[in-house]
Amino acid sequence: MKGTELVLKALIDNGVKFIFGYTGGAIMPIFDEMEKQDALSFIMSRHEQGAVFMAQGISRASLSTSDPRTGVCMATSGPGAMNLVTGIADANMDSVPVLAITGQVPTGVIATDAFQESDVVGVMMPLTKQTYMPLSVDEIETTIHEAMYVASSGRGGPVVVDIPKDVQLQETESVCEFDARSCEPQLPGFFYQPSVDMDRLKQAVGLINKSERPIILCGHGVISSNTGPQLQAFAERANIPVAFTLHGLSALPVDHRMSLGMVGMHGTVEANRALMNADLIISLGMRFDDRVTGNLKDFAREAAVIHVEIDPSEIDKNVKSSVALNTDVAQALNLLHRDPALVSKPRTRWLAQIDAFRLEIADQIQKEIDAGIGREGQLLVKTITSRLSRLTQGKDIIVGDVGQHQMILARFYNFQTVNSWFTSGGAGTMGCALPMSIGVKLARPDERVWSVSGDGGFQMNIQELGTIMEHDIDVKILLMNNGYLGMVRQWQTLFYDGRYAGTPMKNPDYGAIAGAYGIPYLKVSELDQVDDAIQTAADHKGPFMLEFICDPSEIILPMVPAGGGYKEMIVSID
Repeated sequence: MKGTELVLKALIDNGVKFIFGYTGGAIMPIFDEMEKQDALSFIMSRHEQGAVFMAQGISRASLSTSDPRTGVCMATSGPGAMNLVTGIADANMDSVPVLAITGQVPTGVIATDAFQESDVVGVMMPLTKQTYMPLSVDEIETTIHEAMYVASSGRGGPVVVDIPKDVQLQETESVCEFDARSCEPQLPGFFYQPSVDMDRLKQAVGLINKSERPIILCGHGVISSNTGPQLQAFAERANIPVAFTLHGLSALPVDHRMSLGMVGMHGTVEANRALMNADLIISLGMRFDDRVTGNLKDFAREAAVIHVEIDPSEIDKNVKSSVALNTDVAQALNLLHRDPALVSKPRTRWLAQIDAFRLEIADQIQKEIDAGIGREGQLLVKTITSRLSRLTQGKDIIVGDVGQHQMILARFYNFQTVNSWFTSGGAGTMGCALPMSIGVKLARPDERVWSVSGDGGFQMNIQELGTIMEHDIDVKILLMNNGYLGMVRQWQTLFYDGRYAGTPMKNPDYGAIAGAYGIPYLKVSELDQVDDAIQTAADHKGPFMLEFICDPSEIILPMVPAGGGYKEMIVSID
């Protein structure tokens, strides 16, 4: 068999169904081999970055299905491989399993500055869980299997396999007996199956029983371990409210009686106040990044911390834990919930205090949503999001881009379906939503998918409308057009005396662009048009684009200033 055949065989053995990418000279042999078989479907992105986000969409959306998969993307050498870098870094920051296969120049000209040569391994190594360069055809199949295992095990993340063109074309008579279902790759220092220390579990239960003002911080680890129902059961039994990181949202219904919504820089008042008044934080699968903690010196100083985390490098990195459980969230939650020593305390005073926090600016926000129009007379993203949530009953999948609208989606969409919220968190990559929504839809074809972008992020990967057109991918595209980079403008309003340097945007005719790609389109500028437009898009069979003309003066509050603490949270600018 040729190297190209072995690459595809290994992918098929691992359950891969879709490959996203862009061909070129150094990867052409694999693409040529792909054309000869029917087991794999190739989806051509219009840019390599788009291919990575499509692969992310497959990985993330399939976690909650009966067929979890690792997304796969391909690119050629040099600029093709380098165009993957941002998406790979994004997957690394957000712990998303992705396999990227790149073509490399032939081994005989590596390190000679050959045409379209770049040091893929050197560039990718700090951004991945592992990088490989097989130098013989006999290494290919094992390498692909190992790469898939590394990407998806433990804390997920990206892996890159860089294959020289001549190695792809080599032939071997040996038949690999690699059994993808039972093999445990021999990777010294990597193979890691953490288990719960029962003495520490006992200590954790003791802290929970002792606490009067506990709070659960739900991170992406709850989503990736598919343990939303277990979280809900535990929170209900122990009467402990739950706050969510950006990637923890949709682990349980937002309107659940124990839900506090998102925590952090743009978190809800109740989540942020509860966090700062808590005497115990139960952290589940999250890494205490700066958007959650704010100023570490002032973060939850009176609270003990139980940190459940599969990656030992995250424990005690930013916040010192009182009890650390280095294990999978699913295992820890099951043990905590079933522990007979766990006391179901009513915590009446604490829950009443949180209810008071909920009311602090509730009227102020509701008035803004009901009005629907901002200071400059245009639509508010809060109102559009609230209407979208009501019309979909919070059951649809939302793929959000990065920016002000992202925070508004996280705050005001009433997520009801487990694992129904996808965005870029750690890296904060603008332009992620449109390509990611393609992968999400392919992973969950029976669910309705909304791709929501601002006018800034939308134009960064606008070319992926071509992929949607070519494959008739049924994604509903919402474009929040306020003529600015909205989140930067908000910061400039609050902290830079209203000097809007580098944020105004002159936008193209999006209707003409949608028409050029054969995608139905509506432009919405009036409040009484919003509901009908959303319903029209929802009912349409196939892709549909809505452009909302939004108010640039809109502000999302509360806001914890960058570098500041929760005591400095801004709740009003009037």
